[in-house]
Amino acid sequence: MANAYIYLYYVLDEWFSEVIQPRLKGRSFIVRYADDFVLGFERVEDETRVMEVLFKRSEKYFLQLHPGETRMVNLNEPDRGNRSFDFLGFTHYMGKSRKGKPILKRKTSKKKYSEALNKTGEWLK
Repeated sequence: MANAYIYLYYVLDEWFSEVIQPRLKGRSFIVRYADDFVLGFERVEDETRVMEVLFKRSEKYFLQLHPGETRMVNLNEPDRGNRSFDFLGFTHYMGKSRKGKPILKRKTSKKKYSEALNKTGEWLK
């Protein structure tokens, strides 16, 4: 399993930081834990360009991105319906700080919460 993480380091992490980020117009980041990752972009045009290349990159190295979990989410547009995403058991969404400024917030995902309740109920029985 460790070989898979090392493989993904070269295919995704290093590629993103050395090849992709220098070509972008805005700021960006990558967060990866094992085989799950989130890419964040300041500008929508950067996001669109990287998503086009990301699928080609994964196919080149015989990797598959899960189509149901691979999507673009714009956390700053209030008009769009889906302004949150689940990652590592948490739902990430934009909220307001105590001073009224936009801030990224997290709460336990509904799926993980209900799983924990069910397990606790079974344990109590």
